[in-house]
Amino acid sequence: MDNMVDHAIILNPIAGKGKKATGSIEDAKKYLDELNVSYKIFETEYAQHAIELASQCAKDGYRVIAAGGDGTHNETLHGVITSKTGALCGFIPIGSGNDIPGAIGIKPDVKRACEIIAEGKSSKSDIGLAVTDAGVERYFLGIGSQGFDAEVARRANLPGASKNYNSIVMKSLFSWKSKELKITMDNDVYEGMVNLTAVGNGPTYGGWMYVCQKARVNDGIFHISVVDIGKLKLLFQFKRMYKAKLLPHPDVHEYTSKKVRIEMKNPEEPEPYYCQVDGEILGNLPISYECIKDGYEFIRPEIDEVAEAFKEKYGRYFYECEE
Repeated sequence: MDNMVDHAIILNPIAGKGKKATGSIEDAKKYLDELNVSYKIFETEYAQHAIELASQCAKDGYRVIAAGGDGTHNETLHGVITSKTGALCGFIPIGSGNDIPGAIGIKPDVKRACEIIAEGKSSKSDIGLAVTDAGVERYFLGIGSQGFDAEVARRANLPGASKNYNSIVMKSLFSWKSKELKITMDNDVYEGMVNLTAVGNGPTYGGWMYVCQKARVNDGIFHISVVDIGKLKLLFQFKRMYKAKLLPHPDVHEYTSKKVRIEMKNPEEPEPYYCQVDGEILGNLPISYECIKDGYEFIRPEIDEVAEAFKEKYGRYFYECEE
């Protein structure tokens, strides 16, 4: 570690170049320089490279900052947590999807994100741990999901895929067929047809879609939305999620649980659902989730600035459901 440098920025060099990007690394560098923040940039070169870089930078004594979209954000936080160093982790949202920083109250505003880093305040947040039966493990801040939304995430991660989430949703919808799941929670078991099941540590995915709008990263529990809605109605509900108007809904079953186990009801199902966390595909079901109360410390604002911005725009907090 350079003794004159405090922060390692894990940068996805592709981020910040799309039409929906919230800013660029050049913007971030300008703001950080003005704020007298010392940093060194480490660019990712391949899938999951951010995990390796973040882990090494944490071991080298840096505060580790992810600069990119949610793929980079998740890989970075996973790398820092698994380094077992306790190094602080933060985010600069310059991608098209910035739900992970949003989960801990960081708005999609590059200048403000840099100010938060300069302020240096931190606090603990709940985190999720997902483990597939195939042995894949991943920590996450936002949402773990399986079913239709995971299929959308899978397509979004394909080489050359469109970054327009709504476009991918439309293309995925035509060929989609719902299947039966078995979902085992602390005090409940659900068995039946499911479009998607979202396990929320944070409230949003897909670029600020509030599918688990009651989820907060300080309550020590997952908020789970089990959705069984027809194709066309599902498309309409996706639009309602952006304004946190999904819940309550007669075809969305809501649960809370610290642990969740999700599997196909038919163990011999030849095409089990994909599962993903924070937009990162982990493979196929079965999968187990655990919510870890105050699981890790992140560089973040003292108040939830995302919740406050939502209230200013809509006159209510996103976690306050309209009856």
